[in-house]
Amino acid sequence: MPMRGHHLMQAITQVNRVFKDKPGGLIVDYVGFTHELTRVHATYTESGGAGATVLDQSAAAAALLEKYDACIGLFQGFDRSAWAAGTAAERLGLLPDAQEHILAPGTDSNDPGKDHDLDRSWGKERFLRTARERSRAYALSVPHEHALRVRDDVGFFQAVAAALRKR
Repeated sequence: MPMRGHHLMQAITQVNRVFKDKPGGLIVDYVGFTHELTRVHATYTESGGAGATVLDQSAAAAALLEKYDACIGLFQGFDRSAWAAGTAAERLGLLPDAQEHILAPGTDSNDPGKDHDLDRSWGKERFLRTARERSRAYALSVPHEHALRVRDDVGFFQAVAAALRKR
C-alpha cells in the first residue's frame, strides 16, 4: 500500500529533521508517489505560508566562505599544510598541535589576574560553534565550486572539532 496523506508528510519531515551537523535530508526516490506527493503538498500549503522551496546554492556557498574565513582566522600562524599532502600518520599528528593552538590563551595571557582555563574554554567553544556553522554551510553548498575548493580544509576543521569534543 503506498504512503498517503499524513504518513507521507511524516516520512518527508523526518528525513528533513536537523540534528547537530545535519542541516537537512534528501529523499531521492519518489517513484509511485508523484500523485500523492502533489496532493499532500497542496493540503499542507493551503495556509498560504511564504518561504523559499529551493535552496539558493550560491547563498549557501557565500555563507560557507564566511564561516571558512572565520575558521582560517582561528588557525592564523598554524601550519596545516600536511593535512592535504601528508600521509595518514602526518595528518593524525597535526591534531594534538591543532587542538593546543585553539586552546592556547589569547595574546593577553601574561595578565596574572586572568583565568587561563576560562580563556581556553572560550577558544574551544568559539571554534566548535564556528566549525559547526561552517559544516552546515558546507553540507548545503556542495557541489558548488567554492565548497569543493575548500574541501580539504573543511575535513581538517571537522577532525579538530571532533578531537576537541572528545577532550
